[in-house]
Amino acid sequence: MSDNALMEELVKNSRKQLFYARIRTLASVVTAAALIICLAVILPEALRMVSQANEVMAKASETISLADTAIASITAMSDSITEMGDNMDTFITENAETVAAVMEKIEAVDFEGLNSAIKNLGDVVAPLAKFFNLF
Repeated sequence: MSDNALMEELVKNSRKQLFYARIRTLASVVTAAALIICLAVILPEALRMVSQANEVMAKASETISLADTAIASITAMSDSITEMGDNMDTFITENAETVAAVMEKIEAVDFEGLNSAIKNLGDVVAPLAKFFNLF
């Protein structure tokens, strides 16, 4: 092969490489442009969604805080009810003992003797009442 033919072959190959380099460059530019356009369209929407997600998380955190407060209040109320029940048990137990003591004292009272004493008192007071009725 002659130098001229080699040069022509070299120029031909260089033109092919240049053509394919231009195609690669154009494809890279189109890809970069498409990527920039996608980012320009998607990024604001993504930022808006992130902002909304942050708002939802803040509201959820507030709701959880309120739920914790409610649970603490319910726990305190439950403790108060339990304490009141214990106090009622103590009150009933103490009163049961007092009532039992009163019943024992009532049972110890001699009603027949009491009735007899009341009759005797009535017998003694009757003549005095008659005497004072005269005046």
